[in-house]
Amino acid sequence: MYAFENSVPDPTGIHDYANALWWTAMLMTTMGSAYWPETAAGRVLCVLLALYAFAVFGYLTATLASFFIDRDASRDDAAVAGAADVKELRNEIAALSAMMRNEREQQDEGKRHAEQIQDDRAHMWS
Repeated sequence: MYAFENSVPDPTGIHDYANALWWTAMLMTTMGSAYWPETAAGRVLCVLLALYAFAVFGYLTATLASFFIDRDASRDDAAVAGAADVKELRNEIAALSAMMRNEREQQDEGKRHAEQIQDDRAHMWS
């Protein structure tokens, strides 16, 4: 960044190597800076550094998460992620299935009763 921005006349710009390192560190940690590149090459480098920082921090986060998940998965007493939710959903599905079965049985019983009444009326008038 120093090579691209050192000739820009902005007094808050990057005019020494220490400022260039500080600016890069602030950009990569998404802290931001009071100065933004004014040259085209500086802007391109800024975008590339930002993308690189997002990738690196994403990789570090994924590595750390994988470490903890792997550590928990290797323990016999550790709960499987989401197992409680899956068990609760299975219980709810079983309860809903039982309710539907009961409702269907009541409907079938009601139909049989209605058919019986119709048959009785038909026999009564014949």
